Amino acid sequence: MPIQYRLDHAIEQLIGAGAAERRELKALAGVKLSTRGAREAWPRVLEHKWYMSERMGRDVGLRVAAVDYFENVEPVRPKVRTRPAWEGLPPRLPMMMPFGERY
Repeated sequence: MPIQYRLDHAIEQLIGAGAAERRELKALAGVKLSTRGAREAWPRVLEHKWYMSERMGRDVGLRVAAVDYFENVEPVRPKVRTRPAWEGLPPRLPMMMPFGERY
């Protein structure tokens, strides 16, 4: 007998995959990650929790493990704003100019 399988359930699971991890990591450690980044980081955070608990001899909790992971193991790098090519260099500050050119 074939197993009844709902296609809409599979689509919901596929679309929602990573969204739960993203919300959890935001709530636990306060980090903003993409859905893909959260999906990749979640198993590593769980493994880090296990490692910390073994080293300390007690359950450290998911929040402590998530914060420690993103602070010490894999810090989240802030996005760096790159300057568009048409914008050029920033204006020079008066203290950086030679004495004769100051205004």
